[in-house]
Amino acid sequence: MPDHRKLARILQFIVRLRAPFGCDKHEIAELFEVNVRTIERHIVLLRDLGFQIEQEGSRFFIRNAGKNKLKPEELITFSLEEALMIRNALLSAPQHGPMRNLLLDKLYALTDLEDLAETMSNLHQSMVITNIRKAIQNKEKIILKDYESSNSNRILDRMVEPIRFLNYFKYVSAFEPTSGKVKTFKTDRIYDVVLTGKKWEHEDKHLRKGMDVFGLTGEMPVKVTLILNRRARQLLCEEYPDAALFISAHGKKYVFATEVYSMAGVGRFVLGLIDEIKIIEPEALKAYIKEKINKF
Repeated sequence: MPDHRKLARILQFIVRLRAPFGCDKHEIAELFEVNVRTIERHIVLLRDLGFQIEQEGSRFFIRNAGKNKLKPEELITFSLEEALMIRNALLSAPQHGPMRNLLLDKLYALTDLEDLAETMSNLHQSMVITNIRKAIQNKEKIILKDYESSNSNRILDRMVEPIRFLNYFKYVSAFEPTSGKVKTFKTDRIYDVVLTGKKWEHEDKHLRKGMDVFGLTGEMPVKVTLILNRRARQLLCEEYPDAALFISAHGKKYVFATEVYSMAGVGRFVLGLIDEIKIIEPEALKAYIKEKINKF
């Protein structure tokens, strides 16, 4: 994985750790689509850098420090060299060595860490999205350089015909000639986009698929209804903001009713909070959960 993606992932991990409920390492591993050992190494790294990471049960936290406790001389600023290094990281040319570790340490004290973490990802994505948008407008083939596939766990170049963006530019739907299928690619997993100058050849196969709140696509949606407690509702909205549109309050419980194209997305969420969620429908989701539990 390119270094700028690792840096962005660690920044996003810090944001999760600073959330009111912290985070569970298994949930974060699922979210980032890495193994739990990788998240454990991130925790060790952050502790080595001086982050005070606490654990309560299965959840990890970074307690927010009150700004009023800091003296003026303790306020943290960036030197010109450090600022230049951030700019280079944003331009996908990160440096190595102790300065990068120092930056990670200092980032904890930034009041707008959430915005910075989002910017770290979005500035790189903006270049990717700009080129994809050009290709869609010109009906041009592109090469997705070093695309990280969560299915095959491989990094490959993918020649595709981009069709449209989904979920606020988080995904791009594209036809892949080699597989003969319309697939969905996460824009933050694309290292670079190469405009080939070659026109589409398979526009008749550009089927438009729908996408659910968990980021999965398909053609035949299935209705899902869940009963959530307050904590499950809050975590669902934090992880999948679009889900808030499909949640209604019923006393002290919350009903989440929507349509999904796969049991995998909603299933992973339910498995992480299995004692705090009740499945009303469909039976296919109950079967999915039972199958996963039986594998342990």
